[in-house]
Amino acid sequence: MIVENEYAATTYRVLNKFAYEIVPSGTWSWQCVVENGARLPLTASYDDGFLQLACRPDAIRKTSVALEDAMLCNKSLSGGVKLALDPTGNGLHLRTDIVVLDELQLRDRLDWALEGFHDGNCLLKSPASYKDHRIPQAVPVPDADLAELLRDCNWPCAERGLNDFSADLDASGAPPANIRMIKNSFVVSVDLLRCNATADISRQALATYLLTASYSLRMVRAYAERTDEQICFGFHVSLPSTPVSEEIQHALAALSVAYRTCAQESSVLLHDAAAQLYLTARNPSTTDDQPDKEN
Repeated sequence: MIVENEYAATTYRVLNKFAYEIVPSGTWSWQCVVENGARLPLTASYDDGFLQLACRPDAIRKTSVALEDAMLCNKSLSGGVKLALDPTGNGLHLRTDIVVLDELQLRDRLDWALEGFHDGNCLLKSPASYKDHRIPQAVPVPDADLAELLRDCNWPCAERGLNDFSADLDASGAPPANIRMIKNSFVVSVDLLRCNATADISRQALATYLLTASYSLRMVRAYAERTDEQICFGFHVSLPSTPVSEEIQHALAALSVAYRTCAQESSVLLHDAAAQLYLTARNPSTTDDQPDKEN
């Protein structure tokens, strides 16, 4: 408990350096206002070694079209920030989880995350830009760069090629996780399943389910990616370009939990009848022709 108190105190000190306003809202939780291109209200909490940050914009996007589009751009949001779906309010908002190790590391990670909140907030305010949001391509780097980052990681990793490693997850039936350097981020991801691009009902159900699941999955964000006539759904964790071994291990553990939690249910939603029942229960709008509602 003493160690946890020290980490929580470190979290507060760092938040206080970044925030214009910070008000306690519970045990190790705060309401903050930060500025990074715009004033952003954030909820912040420390729990079990992680700082969790969330931003709920005024504009609530909850149509099935908006959810599908959010999945297609989720992988490319910067700063480790993700779009997630509130299971109670059906509202898209922004979240991230930061491993807390020491004050210097946390300040660097928080600065990186705030860039992601700025980008994500702009995206939510201009939903038409969803379809123009592109996933950055992998940038080749010398083998030694990525190999050096993985050298002290206790999770067994295998080299597959230039700037390309894999790791077996702790999840039955899971394919190996991909480990890459993409743009200025260290990225680990795992494919979950694929469906036909024309399978509207399954796409909508999977987008709703996986965005909702990623709300409570630490570090992990759900994404979708078009490949020829199919759409690939998966999970993804983004870290800064120089992560420490503890962060990499947390990322691979988080992907393992995500796969174990969601793989079976996701496969069921490939069936039209199951997908329709799920969407009926969740009741998202099936059109995107309504103006955003204000909170």
